[in-house]
Amino acid sequence: MSVKKVPRRISDGESFGSSIHNTLRRWGELEMLCQATTPLKNQLKLFAEHEQESVKQRPLELNTLLTMFRECFIAEGYENRAAMDNALMRGEKLMQTFFVWWKKEERTVITIESGFKLNIERENATALVLSGRYDRIERTEKGLWIIDYKTSEPRSQESVDSDLQLSIYALAAEQEWKQPIDRLSLLFLREAGVTELSTTRNASELQNAVTAIRLLNSGIEAKDFTATPMREKCAYCPYREMCPARIR
Repeated sequence: MSVKKVPRRISDGESFGSSIHNTLRRWGELEMLCQATTPLKNQLKLFAEHEQESVKQRPLELNTLLTMFRECFIAEGYENRAAMDNALMRGEKLMQTFFVWWKKEERTVITIESGFKLNIERENATALVLSGRYDRIERTEKGLWIIDYKTSEPRSQESVDSDLQLSIYALAAEQEWKQPIDRLSLLFLREAGVTELSTTRNASELQNAVTAIRLLNSGIEAKDFTATPMREKCAYCPYREMCPARIR
């Protein structure tokens, strides 16, 4: 087996997704700054000193969110100016649909775009350490609500219920915060509106996820990189045109 280090430029989808995530990170940070229950000295750590005053003056309004998107928009990756302008208009529409979703209820945000490390114990070996990043976590009356943003087409409920990434989020959050997980949601942002697909994980399902993680790691250590193509994953892979195992 050979490893091909194929260089590539950022795609339009990656550029657009980063623009959306960066905007919603700043919006979430503003939410935390405005939450009276969060100590001010901890809130201000979210921002560089030169940004603090301007951020504090911004209200949690749609115009603020749209302004943030324009400030966070990444122009790289598009074939031409027309494609870039279309992406900019699409992003503004997504921010409007997100704002409608966001306004539906009172929210308590406890972390935005924060990294985590998940320790998975192994027999006769050092623990596995998985690192990742949460998009957004809110606190509800029943526990933690973990939210992951998507700009792709909504998936099936069955796919969300079996999603390993969401299981990893649940394991990591329980390990870090020692609190129950109320629910896990994929938030699909589309021009027509927001599709929220939520799921839960019980103790048995989380243990199955731990077993799956260990098996995947064993394959990596054995250098078993057999392709496992899936239509929904192959469609967004930047190397799909040169991959012999791709599903068209």
